[in-house]
Amino acid sequence: MKLLAYLAFLGILATACTSSRINQAFKLGHLDEQASGILIQELGSGKVVFQHDADHYFMPASNAKLVTFLEANRILKDSIPAYRYLEMADTLYFWGTGDPSLLHPDLHGDALLKKLSETNKVLVLADSDENVRPLGSGWAWDDYSDDYSAEISSIPMYNNQVRITQKAGVRNVSPAYFTSQVINAKGLSSKRTYHANLFEVPNIKNDFIEVIPFITSAKQSAEILSFEINKPILHQPMPFDGRSRLAYAGKLDSLFVPMLHSSDNQIAEQLLYLIAAQKNWVGPTNKIIENLKKEDSLLLPLKWVDGSGLSRYNLMRPKDLVQVLRLLKEEIGEDRLFKLLPESGSTGTIRRMVPDDKRSRFYAKSGSFGNTYNLSGYYLNAQGKWYVFSIMSNLGNQSIVNMRMNILGILNALR
Repeated sequence: MKLLAYLAFLGILATACTSSRINQAFKLGHLDEQASGILIQELGSGKVVFQHDADHYFMPASNAKLVTFLEANRILKDSIPAYRYLEMADTLYFWGTGDPSLLHPDLHGDALLKKLSETNKVLVLADSDENVRPLGSGWAWDDYSDDYSAEISSIPMYNNQVRITQKAGVRNVSPAYFTSQVINAKGLSSKRTYHANLFEVPNIKNDFIEVIPFITSAKQSAEILSFEINKPILHQPMPFDGRSRLAYAGKLDSLFVPMLHSSDNQIAEQLLYLIAAQKNWVGPTNKIIENLKKEDSLLLPLKWVDGSGLSRYNLMRPKDLVQVLRLLKEEIGEDRLFKLLPESGSTGTIRRMVPDDKRSRFYAKSGSFGNTYNLSGYYLNAQGKWYVFSIMSNLGNQSIVNMRMNILGILNALR
């Protein structure tokens, strides 16, 4: 009994020392001078090592992708619903599911193209723009021309972005459908006209790559698909028929990796539409999230408005994200989970975050926009102890680089 009591005393002492170091790092990084929330627990026991306003709401930025990740993994299992179709005697009707892999420059999805190319039937795209809101609620209006703000659509293609490259004086436009809509800019910056798919790029000799979102619509999707397969495609909006079937192609993990490693906003948004397709729901995003909240009480305390976290209307608490992380580890398993999440000093958006002790590492999702940096994940210290954490830092009047290093300082205190 005396030995057990002594060991318990040592455990309490170690926790107290760790908490003291974290508190020192917290104040040293001036996180106490801005809106900050922290919850750090021992992963195994659930014992709280440190907390500060863990039950207060903060803007999660891309930490919201962890919620999208959890829901998508639960509902979609392992395969991507690529499209919905109904074959009649002489007509093939089809609907988009939101599959972001189609003609994606890295994912190279082509299931729908193959289906359309192989048939001699009349092709009819039946999607309606009424079920999609291209831009999320609370997105910054002047981000429309930035690559992280690609639009949402029923049939995303090429990640809903135009890639304009120039090498050795030769310019290439992808998708080629937009070639005639790329013009020389008067200045040295690239942009898209606000209300039209007209893209301006600098008229210079240097090599460059520009990635600019294009305006989407169901009618334009039919036109791009027709251009790609060199066959006519009609656009006739209609609700999906109860006799229609879902076709699956590709592994879900192929979408999770860029969403989590590169923080791909467009893929995160489209995952909600894949969920809707699987559930026989329709969009837009707010309707999909409302339906998810009716099915999963975990989501009820959250103000969750988009799949990516790009909206500043999202509000979540450190304790919510820690709960999500615990469920992810339980439902996905450590091996697969840690392949999907970025690793410190190695991959994704945290590849430049390296713990002071080289024996330590963490797997986590970062989230940032102006004045905000958050980090939530799992930390392994030099002694082999695992922690689960969520550190949310909003309204910081300092650079994102400084905020990131201040949060790393807190994690280093878990040595």
